Amino acid sequence: MSGVKPRPARRFRRVSETHTGQRTALASATAANFGQFGARVAISPFVLAIAGEFATSKSVVGLVLTGMWAVYALLQFPSGVLADRYGERRVVVLALGTTVVGSVLVAAAPSLVWFGLAALVLGLGAGTYFAAGTALLDRRFAGTGRALSVHSAGGPLAGLVVPVAATWVAAGATWRWGVLTGGVAALGALVVALVWVEARPAASPGAGLRERFSLATVGELLSRPSVAFTTVLGVVGMYVFQATVSFFPTFLQEHHELTRGRAGLAMGVAFVLIAVTMPAVGAAADRWDLDAMVALPLLVTAGGFATLVLAPASPAGRWLGVGLVGVGLTWGGAIQARFMREFGPEERGTGFGLVRTVFVFLGSVGNVLTGVLADVAGWPVAYGVVVGLLCLGAFLLAANRALGWGL
Repeated sequence: MSGVKPRPARRFRRVSETHTGQRTALASATAANFGQFGARVAISPFVLAIAGEFATSKSVVGLVLTGMWAVYALLQFPSGVLADRYGERRVVVLALGTTVVGSVLVAAAPSLVWFGLAALVLGLGAGTYFAAGTALLDRRFAGTGRALSVHSAGGPLAGLVVPVAATWVAAGATWRWGVLTGGVAALGALVVALVWVEARPAASPGAGLRERFSLATVGELLSRPSVAFTTVLGVVGMYVFQATVSFFPTFLQEHHELTRGRAGLAMGVAFVLIAVTMPAVGAAADRWDLDAMVALPLLVTAGGFATLVLAPASPAGRWLGVGLVGVGLTWGGAIQARFMREFGPEERGTGFGLVRTVFVFLGSVGNVLTGVLADVAGWPVAYGVVVGLLCLGAFLLAANRALGWGL
């Protein structure tokens, strides 16, 4: 097949880049990831308030958030293709600008219908960012586990700062002003990208867009066994992440009877632990064992959610669970590095964007299914499913190693 070449042999790539240039690129991309993630996570502390204002249920709000994440997922593939064709910086700037607009529209939505439409715009902007930002870093670093983990940590850092700031702002006004704090974060990231991100030639300026979007290209990329296996891990990880980002504060409010402020604080603690721990997990993946640095965090997160489900009346158990969830939700950079080693230099944006579309789209069901299970069967069942999926992911990695599947 022309245009997209077979997967190269697995090896570290040499890149020509000064340490200063690498640090600048990494700081810019991390700020961008902070901004696009912050614009979305700013909604999560206000699920109950939004449901109350629009006279609807948690399930319906969860459905809206699933729609936002579904659009976010679908834009990953076009983002990667456009980054390869036109350059990563252009796509990053477009993504952040659209994210700012989407955040403003969500905050101003006069009805549930307009809230849903505005959330789709927000998902469109945020979804256009990640594949391009990852490709930007992949071209500048040889061992990508640490760099991509630092980049990914921008999201959890936003999960710490933005919900707390949004809750504080909303306390003196309404949830709408709280949501708008996410737009401010995205606007700041847009300024950083315009000032700091260096414009570089596109990786594949002559690539035909029709060929990159063709079914033959999609089929060839997804049919690679290691890519398919890692995509399954990505679906598991994204389901868990969606269930956490969208409903963790609500879970703590209803299952642990915390106030909205204390639930937001607990979510902030979890996310700062993610932000602090994730780069170390990525560095360990580069230096020692990539798959172990995926499996171990999956099991730690499973232990955290199991503790939170089983010990709702114990403050010590609650904080232990929050801590384990924070330390555990750190496999993102390692999974991304696992994907990147499967693609050649001229196809990394396209390939990574495609697999992110698949696993983020499928994983986005974590929003609506968690909300439905919470409404119908209660929080223990909703997060019991999360624990089961985490254990499944760790089992698949162990079986791959033990049985010599070579995936």
